[in-house]
Amino acid sequence: MRPSFCRHTIAAVLACLATLGYAQSNTGRISGTVTDTQGGVLPGATVTVSQEGTGLTRTATTDADGAFVFVSLPVGTYSVATELGGFQKLVKSGYNLMADGRLTADFTLAVGEITETVEV
Repeated sequence: MRPSFCRHTIAAVLACLATLGYAQSNTGRISGTVTDTQGGVLPGATVTVSQEGTGLTRTATTDADGAFVFVSLPVGTYSVATELGGFQKLVKSGYNLMADGRLTADFTLAVGEITETVEV
């Protein structure tokens, strides 16, 4: 074999292997903000994401800015629910999360009984 052929072959194989490190992941993230009807942020709200096909659920609490984030979620279709004492629970469904996807799910909660749920 010619030395230049071997060098080119090895270089091509190494280039292919290097690109595998940059392969697309099979997860994504859903983030958002929870506010009241006046636009004020709602820290301490409970946010739950549920993957509709598998029943996988994760729960988080909004931070001081009313923000939440779920990372490393498997691809699929999700519903997102949020609730806070003194406000109506709000559920949104049909979030289709793709590989490396970043979805935003913002919520505006209305004052109401804890037992009230609004589904969108």
